[in-house]
Amino acid sequence: MNKSYKSVLLIAILLAVTPIQSQLTEDENIPAILAENPVDSHLLKLVAALSEQAHFSRKKITNELSPFILINFLEKLDPVKMYFTRSDIRYFQRYRYKIDDALKQGNLEPIYDIFRIYRLRVQQRLGFCVNLLLTQDHNFESDGSYDFNRQVKNWFDDIEELENLWQRKTHNDLLTLILAGQSKEIAIEVLEKRYRRFIRKVNLFDEEDVISIFLNAFVHTLDPHSNYLNPTQSEEYAIQMSLSYQGIGARLNLADEQVQVVNIIPGGKIIGIMDEKNKTITDLIGWDLDEVVKLIRGPKGTRVTLQIIPSDSNSDETPYLLTLQRDEVALEEQAASSLIETLEIRDKTYNIGVVTIPSFYQDYQARSKGEAKYRSTSEDVKKLVHNLLEIGIDALVIDLRGNSGGLLTEATALTGLFIDDGPIVQLKDTRNKIEIIEDPIPGSVYEGPLAVIVDRYSASASEIFAGAIQDYSRGIVVGQQTFGKGTVQNLYHLDRYSRFQSKKGFGQLTLTIGKFYRVSGQGTQNKGVIPDIRLPSFIDEEVVGEDTKKNTLPWDQIMSLEYDSDLSFHQSIEKLKKNFAEKSKENLPLLFLQEDIDQITEQNKQTKLSLNYEKRKIKRDQFKKVTQDRRTKRLEELGYSNENNFNDFASKTLLNEVLNTVVNLIESKEIESG
Repeated sequence: MNKSYKSVLLIAILLAVTPIQSQLTEDENIPAILAENPVDSHLLKLVAALSEQAHFSRKKITNELSPFILINFLEKLDPVKMYFTRSDIRYFQRYRYKIDDALKQGNLEPIYDIFRIYRLRVQQRLGFCVNLLLTQDHNFESDGSYDFNRQVKNWFDDIEELENLWQRKTHNDLLTLILAGQSKEIAIEVLEKRYRRFIRKVNLFDEEDVISIFLNAFVHTLDPHSNYLNPTQSEEYAIQMSLSYQGIGARLNLADEQVQVVNIIPGGKIIGIMDEKNKTITDLIGWDLDEVVKLIRGPKGTRVTLQIIPSDSNSDETPYLLTLQRDEVALEEQAASSLIETLEIRDKTYNIGVVTIPSFYQDYQARSKGEAKYRSTSEDVKKLVHNLLEIGIDALVIDLRGNSGGLLTEATALTGLFIDDGPIVQLKDTRNKIEIIEDPIPGSVYEGPLAVIVDRYSASASEIFAGAIQDYSRGIVVGQQTFGKGTVQNLYHLDRYSRFQSKKGFGQLTLTIGKFYRVSGQGTQNKGVIPDIRLPSFIDEEVVGEDTKKNTLPWDQIMSLEYDSDLSFHQSIEKLKKNFAEKSKENLPLLFLQEDIDQITEQNKQTKLSLNYEKRKIKRDQFKKVTQDRRTKRLEELGYSNENNFNDFASKTLLNEVLNTVVNLIESKEIESG
């Protein structure tokens, strides 16, 4: 392209955006200046060199990898392909085989060039939406629709087609707010602020922000669990990993521009937070997770009010307000806990201990001080089991549902509590060298009937424990196929690896450095642990799990080790599986639960929404009524009162199945010994 043509093209672009830009404020039109400097250049080279040396894949940053880095960067910026056009993508092809060189040589210009165009497209697209909001009459009487989960491979070629999509998205966003109880005027105001805030946010992105996006795009071409944290994010990470901070004790995820709560109100989505000064709700859709976390945190004893959409409803549902008190969120909140469940079956009473383990933790501060006694998963569970044995139990259940992992040393130590001795897990490093980690604790603290509950969120360290219990025939695993994260990461503080020093620091890099394997030689990567008995779950395995992510390391297996396994126990498990399958056909609570899961799953597959207010409202209300009527009818058939909550019923039903399975396991052992 010659210089004169470039000038004409630039003028054309500026002329094209002028009417839209007029809807934006002066501040929104002033983007941050991105300038190259030696420190940032050095950071790129440092990350490139360390990744080539330390990542498990040992991939070299060459022309072969370059196109994947480029497309990953573009998709990080524009994941739903609504900002760039195909002509932009054609322009970016000039970097197809140069982005690798830019990374290794510390050349930031290609990265900044791509981001500047993205920033311009954000202004254009959302400026177009602001213009729609302020100039159009929104009557919601059309027969149009909007697909909020478009699965597309390519960007739009036609700008009119793209603007039509943005128009439908704007109408949908507005209609969603109105259906949630906002007046049209307030909804327009909320949405205008949301769009303007995103424009302002992107305009304020500085070199650190842009480099962070790019470096994460790069390491995610290696695998989804490697990541880069810039100095600001590193400080936030240190706060989160400390034993105590002031907040509400909730674990949060980011899903579809909404903050999803993992615990306290599982699956519920935080869409707003109350400003305590003027008692108005601040819209949080589209906010970064760390920004939401900072808002939720505050002085101990103060209150925070969140606006929540329930987990089993769609985005059109009327949200509710939940007020929580901020307090010290200490290790105690994440610690293992126990209780005893009592069952009366066939004129016999069974006391079953249940130990719930939210994570594999350890009190770093106490250990680093050299204290002999410090909190950890294995030590806490040992004490809990001793207490349960003193009270008297017939069996023990270890509940790992929702436990996404933690310290490898704690996973092996916990396993060692329940087997006498032997290997627990195998680790393979970048040189294909196998390390065998043995049971660190001689003997066991409990030798009776044992069951482990898992779900799709059980990952990593949880999978090491569940897999070992299964391989050693030590207990039965019940629940859902686990997440499938069979990789090990290492954290690199980049300042320690740099010959040069930076006043702000270089941040930290997490790289996958190995894979772990069960003693049987099977990997858990992508496949997870398959439970002996499967239970229904509202967690969609097509949405959650390692095999749903891009660029995951493949499943494989290595040589099996010698370990103790009981053939007769495997035969007992097979009988239990067969009996469970037969009884499940007539198990009404389980059938009703599966029916509800199937209905919710089917509803979630319907991603195309009507833009007609009446049609949308009727469909929402019908779904809500059908769901409520079905649940009420089923609970009545089972003899539950109207006071019973369906979520409580679901939780109790699943736990009852686990407890009944454990009783069957006890009885099968009694038959064998008799």
